[in-house]
Formats: sequence, C-alpha cells, structure tokens
Amino acid sequence: MQAQEESVKFVFINPSRTIDTGNIWNTINAITPPLGLATLAAVLEQAGHHADIIDMSAMNMSVSDVLEKVDPAADHVGITATTPEISSAQRLAAAVRERYPRMGIIMGGVHPTVCHQELVEDRSCDIVVRGEGEQTLLDIANGSPLDKVPNITWRSSTGEVVINQAVDRYVDLNTLPFPAFEKLPMDRYRSALGAARKSPSIGVITSRGCPGTCTFCFSGMFGTRIRFMSADRVLELIRNLQKTFGIREISFYDDTFTAHKRRVEELCNALIRERIRISWSCFARVDSVSPDLLKLMHAAGCHQIMYGFESADDSILEGINKRVKFSSYDQIVKWTRDARIDIRGAFMLGSLGETTASLQKTIDYSKSLGIQFAIYNITTPFPGTRLYDDVAARGYLKHRDWDQYDLAHAVMELPTIPATEVERFYARAYREFYLRLSYALGRILAIRTGYQFGSYGKVFVGMLRMIVRGRMK
Repeated sequence: MQAQEESVKFVFINPSRTIDTGNIWNTINAITPPLGLATLAAVLEQAGHHADIIDMSAMNMSVSDVLEKVDPAADHVGITATTPEISSAQRLAAAVRERYPRMGIIMGGVHPTVCHQELVEDRSCDIVVRGEGEQTLLDIANGSPLDKVPNITWRSSTGEVVINQAVDRYVDLNTLPFPAFEKLPMDRYRSALGAARKSPSIGVITSRGCPGTCTFCFSGMFGTRIRFMSADRVLELIRNLQKTFGIREISFYDDTFTAHKRRVEELCNALIRERIRISWSCFARVDSVSPDLLKLMHAAGCHQIMYGFESADDSILEGINKRVKFSSYDQIVKWTRDARIDIRGAFMLGSLGETTASLQKTIDYSKSLGIQFAIYNITTPFPGTRLYDDVAARGYLKHRDWDQYDLAHAVMELPTIPATEVERFYARAYREFYLRLSYALGRILAIRTGYQFGSYGKVFVGMLRMIVRGRMK
C-alpha cells in the first residue's frame, strides 16, 4: 500500500458507555483497548497518513474533554460504537460537528454497520463504514471518489443518502500491522474481574468470525469466512506486549479461541518450547475442546476458559440455535476441571420460550457445577441478529432505547414470562450464586492453591452494595 503525496489526518474516538448502577458490569467489566480503532490507526500510519486515538471510555472523559483533545487540523473524525454505546456516539458526533464543522464524521462498528442508513439520514455522521474498515478507510484516505468505494453509506452533496455496493474484502490478519498500542493509555486497561491472575493484563483478539450460528449474535460484521492469526503471529504479538508494555496476562477475547484447534496446539507448543511465561484465559464453545487440548492449554499458561452454557433447558438451546445439548455440559466441565483450568460460565436469562421453571433450572444448574465464576446476562435482541428480526416481527420488542440494550434490562415482553420477572430472576441469579456461604468458603480455601481471592472479594462486595441500594432485590 503506497503512501499518498498528501497525507490525511484522522482522529479516532472510542465513546464512553453509561452503565446503570444496578448493572453487574459496573463491578466486573473489563477495560479493553479499542483494538479495531488501533488497527485502523496502524494501517493508516503504515500508508503514510496520520491517526490519533482518543479513548474516551478508558480515560473517563467528558464530551468537552474530548473536544479539547481533537486536533483542529484533522480531516476526519472516526467514531466506533456497539448498540449500548450508540447514543453516546451520536451525542459526541453532534458536539464534534458543532465545534469542528469542516471535519468529516465517519462511524463504524457493529451498530453503525447494521443501522447505517438511519445514521446517515439523521445526520449523525457523513459516512458509515460497513463491516471491516481497513481497506475501505484507506480508500477514503487515499482520495478515492466516494461513489467508487464499496461498503460505505454516505450523504452526497445534494443531501441524498447513497448506499454503495457490499463487497467481501477479507483481510489476511497476518498481513495487518499490530494495533497501535503506543497511541493508547495502556496503563488503563485490564481484563474482566476474575479473568486474570496477574497484572498488568490486557484483552486481545486474534481472529475474526465464529463457527457458531446463534440467533443472538450478529455475524455480518466480518463476513462468513472465519480467519485467524497464525500461531507464529500470535506469539509475536505476545512477545511485543511483554517487551514493550510489561504485560503478564492476556485475555483472548476471540469469539471462539479454540475454533482452530491446530492453531491453538501450535501456539501452546511454541509457548512451552520457548519458555514464554504468560498467563492467559480465553472464550470457547463447549464443542470446540478435547481433554488433550485442554491439558496442553493449561501447560502453556491457560488458567481459565469462559464457556457459553446459556441455558440448562434443551428447548431454549434449540431455540437460540446453540447446536449443543445440555447433556454434554457435565463432561466438558469434568474435562476442564481435570486439566486444572478454572471455568467462567456464561448464562442467558429470558430467551424465547423462557418460563420461571426454565430460569430457575438454569440458575440451579449453574450453582451445581462448582465453577469459579458465573456471568448472567438478560437475553438481548441486538439489531442485525436473527433474534432481533424475529422478536420485532412478533411485536415482542418493548422499545428501541439503545441505552437499555445493556444485557441487564429486559427489552422483550415475551408471552411466556413478563419482563419484570426476567429482571427479578437476573438479580436472583447473582445473589444466589455469589452470596452462598459454600461458595465464599470455597474461594477462601482456594487461596491455598494460589487462587487470588481478591477477584471474588470484589464481586462479593459489589453484590452487597447493589443489594443495599435495592438494585438487586
């Protein structure tokens, strides 16, 4: 990719996200670097352009703080957003437009990719980059006429909203430069509470796409082809983070880190062979691991896996197209425990067909597993998912207040259970799991084997605080 004679200046902004005081994510949430923006910045800089990054979220900045940080000489401001952040992103964009009216405003990320037309129509931005942004943003930076750039939605000089052709532009992850970590406040990032044993820790993503076809996930962001960094490239990334920033723990936030088993084997063998001391955790589907792989992962430094169990009811699992049977869970838990890897179980409450009986069954099952951490989320129909289309067609959506699409509020009114009841079970799940005497004693005893009690202690205190405030009754 050749640099242009005249470089273009971008300012990327990661917007803040308001989390309700009654939301457990206030206690356990990771502070993750905006890897997408950092990768875009690295690609642009490599091509001879300039890019700054303002992490409004990590730095806990106000809109006015951000405006003071924006370089007045910038040509474009790029803002990313998921659904819970889109309102913040729109407020930020409006403030940027008022303060710096000559700058072009570009939005990207999951929510803008889905809701591209309305964001351009209501003048929240001038351009939406749909899907992967590396090549598309380079086209814009290099001065390509907008009507020739695929995968964008934009507003013409006459005010017309133009939706350009969608084209698969799959990026080889091994050819991308590493994210421009040097442009980020690296001392602000940390893994989710309970996901890291060592610090400093950081979350990274080494693949795009997921083999799952669950109804509650949006698979259109990266197309239909799953891609992975090679084991050698991941190893190089780990070394870079260790050497440059002193990172001691990595949380692999790939949708399914173990989807490419051979790659994981190659990475683990290299970590062991080269005696790279790194502690790590990852996400995995229950149908993507084996006893031998789990033991190898542990030997290479893996101490925790998050599995998406979702429900203890087969009819619910079938309804969300999980493509696994509840009966397989016990064996996976045993394999993981035998490999001496901790489990962080994720459960969904309030899916289509849910009843009070199925909710309680899921909560009871989560308590019986003997896992170290449980994460409960209220099933949320994000735009772009099959779940959203289904419940919207059936009239189950309560509203489109995107701030409430935060996994802690029931935004569907189902015929089988009231939304208020789903929220009551959500609070009950956390209370019953974390405030058990047996659980507390188990975490205290685990100190003898090197387990850090601090993570559990913070969750415990968070639960008590929310109960005292009346938020989790």
